Amino acid sequence: MKASIAFERASHVNSGTSVDPAELPWPETEGRVMRHRLLHLESDPRGEMTHYGGLVLAQQFVRRFGVAKRIDEALELFKRHAPYHESDHVLALAYTLYADGTCLEDQAALQGSEAVRRMVGACRIPDPTTAGDFLRRFRTTPNVGQLSGVTDEVQEAVWSKLAGGVRRRRKKQEYALVDLDGHIKPLYGVQKEGADFSYNGRWSYQPLVVSLGGTGECLKVVNQPGNARSSDAAAQALKEVLPMVRRHFLNAIVRGDTDFDRSDVYNETLEAGAYFAIGGRLYSNRAALVEAIAEQDWKPFVPRADRQQPSGPSRRGRTVNYRRKKALERKFRTLRTVKQWISEIAYQPAGLGSACRMIVRRVLIEETDGQGALFEHFRCRLVLSNLPRSYSPRQIIDLSYQRCDQENVIEQFGHGIAGWRMPVAEFLGNSAWLQIARLAWNLGKWIAQIALPPEVVRWEWKRFRRHFVYIAAKVLKMGRSLVVRLAGSHRFLPDILTAHARLQT
Repeated sequence: MKASIAFERASHVNSGTSVDPAELPWPETEGRVMRHRLLHLESDPRGEMTHYGGLVLAQQFVRRFGVAKRIDEALELFKRHAPYHESDHVLALAYTLYADGTCLEDQAALQGSEAVRRMVGACRIPDPTTAGDFLRRFRTTPNVGQLSGVTDEVQEAVWSKLAGGVRRRRKKQEYALVDLDGHIKPLYGVQKEGADFSYNGRWSYQPLVVSLGGTGECLKVVNQPGNARSSDAAAQALKEVLPMVRRHFLNAIVRGDTDFDRSDVYNETLEAGAYFAIGGRLYSNRAALVEAIAEQDWKPFVPRADRQQPSGPSRRGRTVNYRRKKALERKFRTLRTVKQWISEIAYQPAGLGSACRMIVRRVLIEETDGQGALFEHFRCRLVLSNLPRSYSPRQIIDLSYQRCDQENVIEQFGHGIAGWRMPVAEFLGNSAWLQIARLAWNLGKWIAQIALPPEVVRWEWKRFRRHFVYIAAKVLKMGRSLVVRLAGSHRFLPDILTAHARLQT
């Protein structure tokens, strides 16, 4: 029986230094700590060293779950392999984004590293110009769908192999949270196929992102022209995502903003037997229903942030609101929430066969300028949901507004792994790039869930790379074995060794 490998917390506290204590000038000697001694620089003729030592975790993950084999079985873009296969191109791009690449040209950093080539078992890695040609070979929508399907297969394989502790946490989380949102990606090239002007007049694409709340895994990403609504592709995306999610969770809750308040999204969710909690638009008929709510049916509502204040003195009470103070000094008009109420009514949206719950949040807003209060007025926010009565209106409001965390996913998808780069002129080529970026994004999330401390799942990519990708390593061929020697002074070396052992079991 194999001994279990326990997780250790990735501490935020510095664990020390690798310098010999005898060489430290403090506290026995006086003077500066940084002494800037004369250094002698030499070059090593052998090129088997790299600072991407953490790629060993991604490589072991790909090996364990047979990602390369899945890609080659699903994609058939080449008539002849000379010598690269489809998986070679996809994984080379995914490794580039996983490491720190921001464009196709950055693949040359891996291509020119003998240590990286040894690590992935390749005599050579595709050139960046060849990578661009590979993206242009996606000439039909089914090709892009096949690449997306490979990531879906790996996704389910990972969920099936999660450790017992993660599974228990997921059982406590009764429902999977499926978040929908769009992103306007401005384009600066005039020859981008499929681009169009968005609602704010920007030449752009407008991809749809479907993510899993809590872990941030990207479940689906769909490229769209800039003039499309984010929700145009939502129904089809849910049709593909929800059955996969429901096979591994008790149920799912679909969340989105008011753009997803449409019948096809609701019907697709109901067809999959899932739930929804989506922001509603304040149409005239809905406004009339809100106006008809009796005054005694409104109940006071306190936002979740105010309900969860610590027992001691809060930072909000100690710190001056400098923004409000400056606005008053400049005599700007400002809005301030005074009080909130909540109520619920039954409502049947157009296109649905039965009524659902419409949660109404009424907000009293005070408008002021530098001389004092001008007037007060009410604003109403709606949330449509079919969640059971065991969920109170307050819980539904809290649940629907927690989806704002997906903004962090979208931001990191662009600034963390350069997923919004759109490197080629062809629309389907850029769609394929998004699928490869999704694979690279999920590699970090999957490795964190399977083999790293739990809190690593929520880390930004900059921090993740600094601790689990950027590590000096030497790749040696010893007999019939390939050995990767990592720098012993790395702060998270024990976690990396533990993760490598877990990925091999």
